[in-house]
Amino acid sequence: MSETEVTKVLGITERYSREILDIKNKLHDLESGRIYELTSSRMDGYLATNIIELKKMIADLIFKIDTDSPSENEKLVEALSKD
Repeated sequence: MSETEVTKVLGITERYSREILDIKNKLHDLESGRIYELTSSRMDGYLATNIIELKKMIADLIFKIDTDSPSENEKLVEALSKD
């Protein structure tokens, strides 16, 4: 991997850090057994629901990267700077 490719990868990781963190948190919750079937806590959601959410989160992130769409952090900064 060239230096330019490494910089681009790091740029994506930093730019979409919030989206990546959300995916990591969802995976951590699943890994920890935080699903309704095990905890009986509705806030954890069913396994199938969590998988659907995770698939959507990954698809949304890939779409943002492919289309160079703004990240959630960039949208937040833009919204706050409109004042």
